[in-house]
Amino acid sequence: MRSLQSHLGVWLGALLVIIFGAHVLLMSHFPRYLAEERVVTRLKHDTDSLYTRLIIKENQSPALTSGPIAGIYKKPQSGHYFQVQQKEGELRSPSLQNERLNLSNAKKAFSWKYRDNHVFHIKDSNGLPLLAWVTQVEKNGQKLTITLAEEITDLEEDIAELKKAYFLGTSVAIILLIILQRFIIHHAIKPVDKARQELLSIEKGERQQIDQAVPSEIQPLVDELNHLLGVMGKRLERSRNATGNLAHALKTPLSVLNQLQEEPEIRGNKELYKDISDISTSIHTSINRELKRARLSGGSLPGQRFEVDKEIPQLIEVMSKVYTEKKLNITYLIPADKHYQADREDMLEILGNLLDNACKWANQSIKLSVLDQPGFVFTIEDDGKGIDQKVESILMQRGVRLDENTPGDGLGLSIVKEIIDQYEGEISFSTSVDLGGLLLTVRLPGD
Repeated sequence: MRSLQSHLGVWLGALLVIIFGAHVLLMSHFPRYLAEERVVTRLKHDTDSLYTRLIIKENQSPALTSGPIAGIYKKPQSGHYFQVQQKEGELRSPSLQNERLNLSNAKKAFSWKYRDNHVFHIKDSNGLPLLAWVTQVEKNGQKLTITLAEEITDLEEDIAELKKAYFLGTSVAIILLIILQRFIIHHAIKPVDKARQELLSIEKGERQQIDQAVPSEIQPLVDELNHLLGVMGKRLERSRNATGNLAHALKTPLSVLNQLQEEPEIRGNKELYKDISDISTSIHTSINRELKRARLSGGSLPGQRFEVDKEIPQLIEVMSKVYTEKKLNITYLIPADKHYQADREDMLEILGNLLDNACKWANQSIKLSVLDQPGFVFTIEDDGKGIDQKVESILMQRGVRLDENTPGDGLGLSIVKEIIDQYEGEISFSTSVDLGGLLLTVRLPGD
């Protein structure tokens, strides 16, 4: 899913482009409007002057009173022209020479001020653009059509240059605004990003809660997350304590039951003695199982992590002391600063049981290797007898042991398998190439 910053950036960026696009479109017409209105105003004034000098007589072509006319209308192809049309004939400026203003392909110009008259874009005989003012008047009872036109080649070029400069300037402004907008958005959501980083830190086990110094908009969310983290921790702790307390509470009646079965009357009744002994053993096994399960969290809580490079050496030191008489050589290989997001008790349960089994069956050497891979992947190998592949699944059954003479209740490996399953991991058995005994491989997923 796209981030909030990207989402806001895209929408605000698109909004800026739309607004500035509309602005550019409007401003591309505005300079033309101003320039053309200026030309039309001049043409209108010249039309008024021309009208006052017109001589209109019935059955005669239009003429001008004696006197000079503006030099610009005398110079051939000067770009300034006039044309007066009447039923009997027409009058053209000397600048037109033998040509005439052709309005057949005229295009209506953009004009607000003179919308009641006619302002057109036409071309002269050389294809140059002209802006024409066309008006119909009446003089001496005769209807006239007066057309004045001015070449606007320079005006078109200036407008084109202005559009280009304005477009480039607007494009630069949009880019700068988008950059500034991203900076403002990034700064505005920095507390949100900080909360996200703190969530990642909680996941890695580096902290327990999210900092409360956040914007008011996300304060309720942070409060609920912190509350949830606290509730989860307390609930797990209560569950463990309740299970542990129950198991410990049963130990006292169990001790009394064990004492009763040693009474002469009980021991003399073999059948009753066997029944009581079986019940006592079953209760004892259940208590041990529940005490161990009380430590299972079914996956780690946020804020918990197992410091692999610190915990394993201490655990191996304990195992070496427990099996002092066997004089075992236990070696290990652990990547520096290796840690795993998991409940510490769960990981110690796995490693403790597997190392304990290795110590029981090893002749002299045990090797533990933690692989430098995502998650928590390790192997434990020994130089013992190993096991047949066929008994792998049997080993994972609760209460099953290969050697009934070896101390234990057979719960260790089943507890290990239960924890591994809850972490969605896997355990496999094979033969150690280096030591010749059993090779256990445990893979727990993670980043």
